[in-house]
Amino acid sequence: MVMDMGMGMSMDMSGTTSDECYASNIPWLQTMAYCIQQNCNADGYSAEKQAKCFSTQAVAGASQPIFQDSLPATVPTVELSADAMWLNATSLVNRDTYYATHGTLGEFARSEYIHTRYSIILYLIVIGICIGTGILAQTRSVFPGLQKKLQISTLWAKLQQYIFLPALFGSRHLEPLPGNIGYVPGRTLGIFISIYIIMNIILSSISFRNFWPNVWFSSKQFETCEYVGNRTGTLSLVNMSMAILFAGRNNILIGLTGWSQTTFLTLHRWAARVASLQAVVHSIAYTVAYFEPGSGGAAGYAAEAAKPFYWWGIIATIALCLTTAFAILPIRIRFYELFLITHIVLVIIALVGCWYHLVPHFGFIYGYQVWLYIAFAFWSVDRLARLARVAYYNRRGSSTAVVEALPDCDIMQVSVFLPVAWEFGPGQHTFLYVPGLGKFWENHPFSIAGWKNKGQSSSNASTSASLSDSTVKEEKVKDSGAVSLATDLGSQSNLTRSRQAAQSQQIHVQDRTSIQFLIRVHSGMTSTLQRRLFSSPSSSSMELSVYTEGPYAGHRATLQPLSCADTVLCLVGGIGITHALGFIQEYASSNLQRGESVGKSPGIMKKAKRFILAWSAREMALIEHVKQNFLAQQDGVEGIEYSLWCTGLSNLVAQDLDSMDNGSQRAEGLALKTAVIAAGRMDMGTVIRSSLETGYQTTVLVCGPGSMADEATRQVVNCVKDGFKLDLIEEAYAW
Repeated sequence: MVMDMGMGMSMDMSGTTSDECYASNIPWLQTMAYCIQQNCNADGYSAEKQAKCFSTQAVAGASQPIFQDSLPATVPTVELSADAMWLNATSLVNRDTYYATHGTLGEFARSEYIHTRYSIILYLIVIGICIGTGILAQTRSVFPGLQKKLQISTLWAKLQQYIFLPALFGSRHLEPLPGNIGYVPGRTLGIFISIYIIMNIILSSISFRNFWPNVWFSSKQFETCEYVGNRTGTLSLVNMSMAILFAGRNNILIGLTGWSQTTFLTLHRWAARVASLQAVVHSIAYTVAYFEPGSGGAAGYAAEAAKPFYWWGIIATIALCLTTAFAILPIRIRFYELFLITHIVLVIIALVGCWYHLVPHFGFIYGYQVWLYIAFAFWSVDRLARLARVAYYNRRGSSTAVVEALPDCDIMQVSVFLPVAWEFGPGQHTFLYVPGLGKFWENHPFSIAGWKNKGQSSSNASTSASLSDSTVKEEKVKDSGAVSLATDLGSQSNLTRSRQAAQSQQIHVQDRTSIQFLIRVHSGMTSTLQRRLFSSPSSSSMELSVYTEGPYAGHRATLQPLSCADTVLCLVGGIGITHALGFIQEYASSNLQRGESVGKSPGIMKKAKRFILAWSAREMALIEHVKQNFLAQQDGVEGIEYSLWCTGLSNLVAQDLDSMDNGSQRAEGLALKTAVIAAGRMDMGTVIRSSLETGYQTTVLVCGPGSMADEATRQVVNCVKDGFKLDLIEEAYAW
């Protein structure tokens, strides 16, 4: 009767029977009770479940009459016809109608059960792989002896050579593909993503059946489209929730696995792509269903699409697809701020659209809304955690930041003096909010180049001496006639402004915890900050208020390969030096601790006897600034070696600079061990192999442009093939 009404029968054509009437009608009660007993006994249901079914279906939940009292005293003999409209005597249910209805409902219930089961299987496998990897990583970090046994095993070397270290194919990994169309994941991550995609294809394609005759669907094709649509729609919600989890800064899996946020953002993008594709298949399946035989065609589809739940589903699908389309690398690179805002807005539209597509139409019967609850939870927990971090790290007010311009390059140094003491470590980054720039919500991550805990001297304490040293260099350059080098090292006016900036900063260096950043100017917030700096009274230094959210990263599982290393080799390109400087400070601090007190923790690099920095940058001003303001602080620490390259200098100018550089540094007492500045690019293979020693473990830490990181990976793989023991830690900026 309900189905017939759904096909167009008017409610006014027949009366509506009330629940009270059902509960008092003897033929109805006895017919229902006997039907339940006869068929449920055959299916193996207990008397208790039969009684519950009767209470729900026959008397609308009323306590009276009960199941046993309603059973007929004699077995009915008259079977209702398939098209019967009235029930005037206790009867047998039409066998064919019962079979069709029971089979239709049973197959639908089976289908819904499989949707849920496959969704849970997908979740358990994907998240289970992450958790399993994390448990292994945590075990290795807690028991370094296990890691040592792995490193000396032949199997581990083979896994590194063929699985853990190489690119997925070829040698391109962190360098974008031609045209900036995207990145190729590493081989390990690529295998994981492949397994994930194959699982989704399989789970979207199997275990479909038809039941006929069917009281709901006009054809088997319509039934198949319904089940395919429901399956892909459910899996799309599952993958959407996982995509939101992987995108979070406060994703607990980051700390557990030791994988970088870049890795999880890669997983986030692939999960979102799969969710979008499944949403499209879901929409196509339901559209095709209306054009199957006997299904209403274009008119039926138009009538359905006019319903609110249907066009909310269309809106959600379009929003999800646009979210994926606008996240391509060229847009992220050129219009990052616009990408970020539209990304958030479209995701919110997609989630809201899914809610109004499902809940008003289906209610809470089938459990589709549970996956939305999970997605809402992941999104809200991450956002609340961000607010909690900002509130916690700035609970005594905003931090004071001193921004300085480095002469003759597009780099600024930002020193943030924190109101609350906090312990920092290598490999960490934090997000900075600068409300004074006009967008209080805007924030970006920056690697922590150095830190000063309460009671320690600032890493910039030598700024005045450094600038004085730069003045000596410039005068010697002028005397030698190397005019082009004078331009590279900075004009006299720039030096004067920098000296004023240094004096200004000295006023603000208090007995407070501080962190330092070196920031290259790009579009967006950093460009606005630079313009504000240049328009300040000194044009080279200013003070402003900032808020910090962090630190993030630097997890034990991520840096675990450093704990077993005899030699640590940092391969750095350009502004990637910000990431390496924290490890230099940590190594120097660990050496001092070992010398001062046996009871103190030796830090991350417990065994390392050598720390080698190989750094290539195009700006001499940046190299000089880092040498004098960061590296000079570690001068005299046993085991630290430096090799520096400047790609912006010719060989002749580099030779003149080396001689002047060594002389001026000796005069000021700031000579750095092996701090020779060479012209051109470093030879990656030569640098890596020169640091290797047979029988000793080397950990290579890479932070730089994608092409440089890919070349370093290729050379590390070659060294592993040759029998050397190496580990690789990549710090990728491929967001």
